[in-house]
Amino acid sequence: MKTFISIVILLMLSSQIYSQVVLTSSSNPVSGDFQMNVRCDTTSISEGVPGPNLVWNFSTLTRRDSTLTNWVNSSSTPYSASYPTSNVAWTTDTTIYNYYTTSSSNIIADGAAGPFSLVVFSDPEILAQYPFTYNSSFNDNFFATITSGNNIMNRNGTINVIGDAWGTLNLPFGSFNNALRVKFTIISRDSITTGTPYVLKSTNTIYEWFVTGKKFPVFEIRYAAFILNGNPLPGSKIVDFNSNSRAVGITPIGSTIPEKFSLSQNYPNPFNPVSNIKFDIPKSSFVKIIVYDATGREAEVLVNQRLQPGSYNTVFDGTALSSGIYFYKITAGEFLETKKMMLIK
Repeated sequence: MKTFISIVILLMLSSQIYSQVVLTSSSNPVSGDFQMNVRCDTTSISEGVPGPNLVWNFSTLTRRDSTLTNWVNSSSTPYSASYPTSNVAWTTDTTIYNYYTTSSSNIIADGAAGPFSLVVFSDPEILAQYPFTYNSSFNDNFFATITSGNNIMNRNGTINVIGDAWGTLNLPFGSFNNALRVKFTIISRDSITTGTPYVLKSTNTIYEWFVTGKKFPVFEIRYAAFILNGNPLPGSKIVDFNSNSRAVGITPIGSTIPEKFSLSQNYPNPFNPVSNIKFDIPKSSFVKIIVYDATGREAEVLVNQRLQPGSYNTVFDGTALSSGIYFYKITAGEFLETKKMMLIK
């Protein structure tokens, strides 16, 4: 009997381990990705303690405003020459761009640029390493040069990243089991020695929650503290969520170029909670696939990027949605088609 109980306990622990979110390069941003971050009131919102099997209840967040972030090819931006190794950048206003190099093993920050300043890392900052899950951690040092007008500043610092918690995450748009929380601690020092001495120390503590099937964090809390020339400055706190986080991966199927546009029936159907959607693109096109609920309200954007000719599969995860009938519509050039699917929980 004791042996049987021990086996059951081991199976339960194994189930918890294997159900943990594991971040891989499938979460890397690519051109055409986007994030809609909804800024929320910060009153009484706390990240809580680290550890396993926690419950975070943020279901009653008060929304303030939102910001759309678009990911683009670095080569298409006005400052790409300063970042020759970068392959992707993001912008919220097509004026200021943040540059990154992604690979199968990590994401590296290369710098940021706009009309009034240029930040170039000579020792890049590693922001992600793969695979990464609960209790994973890494540290990195970085160094950058900041050019603003005639002023040149140096930035040096450290980043520590740890998967410090997992549990159930409740948000205004749904609940998620086994959400992974990743804690970032970034300490940097900007200094200028010419003219008036200037030293700004920044400490950023960031908590981001990742869930199965979603590419970007669905929730985050950010704290920032500053000390200028030894004098503390007012800090800040930001709370936001991303209900429109892209599904992880659009998978090419085979190597044959299809003869015509098509949208297949999802499978399985009915489904709970995940279903596959196959579609064919005979020529390079900007493709959108949007899921709507029975009232016509947008539930999720699955695809929103230019794709080369081929057959593809994307995954729809209905974890955060209630049972019912949903519609998914593809727009690719002049091609439009809508199909119906059923989520049963």
